[in-house]
Amino acid sequence: MARPRSATDDAVFTVLTEAETPMSAYQVLDRLRPEGIQSPPVVYRALERLEKAGRIHRLEGLNAYFACCGRDHAKGTVFAVCTRCKRVEEWSGEGIDALIGAEAARSGFAVSGRTIEVRGLCAACRGEAVEEETQGLHSHGPGCGCGHGHEH
Repeated sequence: MARPRSATDDAVFTVLTEAETPMSAYQVLDRLRPEGIQSPPVVYRALERLEKAGRIHRLEGLNAYFACCGRDHAKGTVFAVCTRCKRVEEWSGEGIDALIGAEAARSGFAVSGRTIEVRGLCAACRGEAVEEETQGLHSHGPGCGCGHGHEH
């Protein structure tokens, strides 16, 4: 049985929501020390519960966490990580799960999970302006302040 959300979970989520870039567990812990949270296992358990609840994401390539933008991930998600500013955008990965599922079925592979991360330079770091909506793919990142009513 899953443990109910705790005050620590809420504090961890708040730190990640306010962060401009993904944070390691120890960076989260450092921000929470003034609130009396001193133990790494406490932070790791909160991160695990928040990730299982779909409120945060873990970037495997960076071993860092960030708050979910609040959108539906049922159709797949791609995480675009800027290698310069470290901001992350969540892109719709519609069709990706079907492609992965078809290839897995063809080869007899049983998929237990997936994380798709791409790295490069975001438009801001490249000095380019981008449209808010591009071919139906809306991008968000931690602390995006997009104003689209997402719960961060």
